[in-house]
Amino acid sequence: MWACILAAVLQYSANISLLFREVPLLERFAAARAAGFAAVEIQIPYEHPAESLTRAAQAAGVRVVLINAPMGPVAGAPGMACRPELRHLYRAELERACEYASALSCPCVNVLAGRTAIQERVACERLLIEHLSLAAERLGAVSARPLLEVINPHDAPGYLAADFVHATRILRACEPRVRLQFDVYHAARLGLDPRTTFIELRPIIAHVQFADHPGRHEPGSGTLPLTQIFDAIAASGYEGWVGAEYHPTADTLAGLGWMRVPALQG
Repeated sequence: MWACILAAVLQYSANISLLFREVPLLERFAAARAAGFAAVEIQIPYEHPAESLTRAAQAAGVRVVLINAPMGPVAGAPGMACRPELRHLYRAELERACEYASALSCPCVNVLAGRTAIQERVACERLLIEHLSLAAERLGAVSARPLLEVINPHDAPGYLAADFVHATRILRACEPRVRLQFDVYHAARLGLDPRTTFIELRPIIAHVQFADHPGRHEPGSGTLPLTQIFDAIAASGYEGWVGAEYHPTADTLAGLGWMRVPALQG
């Protein structure tokens, strides 16, 4: 089953919003460390005080390398940074993201764009650029940077940054500290070769995530050539974290065979 052997030289983080859901969030830091992860990501950390998360991370001996900015008043929405009617809420919630990034010493904050209708796209893109640049300024004060993630339109219809060409154009107009969050799964879902897409975008990528495709489950569950994809990422000189952001098909530990193969131990 574990035909996928990932590159040993990469640093893997566990997205504990999706992995280790067998235990409460504050216990997932220790569960991730026990499974071999040195770092974690959290999609929505705001359910707990920043101090509680910091204590849990420190007790487990793991780094928090990525959080999401608050995503808006509607549960399940893919962000709000492009929405004009949420301008004031976005700015207030950005301060909360800064608070958490500072407490957790977290270097990256994913600022999701949000959805937009076709007739709104120009105005919404302009506001997204403004809000990402503001995030760069505010997060820079706590030694963090904002990221823009591409999310494919099949999984999130209407999402503004739905392809890498568009996202690249947005980033060129932003404050230079804003970078790209590259997800192998979303690249594959867009019908792209994640290897060549990553190499093309490498200069603007600050964080990588992965899941197999189809299904968005653990390595070995789908058809992606993850061995070759991660070899390409490692060969590029990328030194950031690579986040396991997938839905386990069963128990989290049962799906971590990809971490226990011999090539990963050396």
